[in-house]
Amino acid sequence: MNSLLRERPMIFLLKLVFYVYLKMRNKFYSAAFSTRGLVVGRNISIVGTKNISIGNHVILGNQTWLDCIDHATLIIGDDVSLSQNVHVSAMVEVRIGNGCLIGSDVLVTDHDHSFGSQYNEVLPKNRPLMTRGKTILGRNVWLGDNVKVLSGVSLGDNVVVASNSVVNRSFPDNVVIGGIPAKILKAF
Repeated sequence: MNSLLRERPMIFLLKLVFYVYLKMRNKFYSAAFSTRGLVVGRNISIVGTKNISIGNHVILGNQTWLDCIDHATLIIGDDVSLSQNVHVSAMVEVRIGNGCLIGSDVLVTDHDHSFGSQYNEVLPKNRPLMTRGKTILGRNVWLGDNVKVLSGVSLGDNVVVASNSVVNRSFPDNVVIGGIPAKILKAF
């Protein structure tokens, strides 16, 4: 019984120390990106920080991977929430508008690895990158879990993308899209 009474205050103390650590870590990341209210999850990877802009009150979930290749630009607006295991990668430019909600296991990219018979002897990781242009998510876009947004796609404001969809072309404002490849399911 005595060990149980001693353990509970220790657990409380451990949680308190961890809470203070996380608050300090979020303040550090907010200062590093010149923003306010940035919340950063565990095990994140941010590459190319000089070309990454993060707005105010952004949440980067656990295992978020932000990747800015060479002189690319990655812009994340205000009040954006990225769930866990989100990979955003830019070779030219990726822009995520204000108020976007991005589910778990999502990929947003503006490039791909080259493929074809001329690359049969080249390892996929060593193949040159190719792009179809910028990838842009408008304001208040909602990407469900396991969505893939590919190169050259532009999604208008208030677009909802159903879970498990692959978006390989652009869509206008105020639509619900889904499928492989994505198509308009409903306009509102």
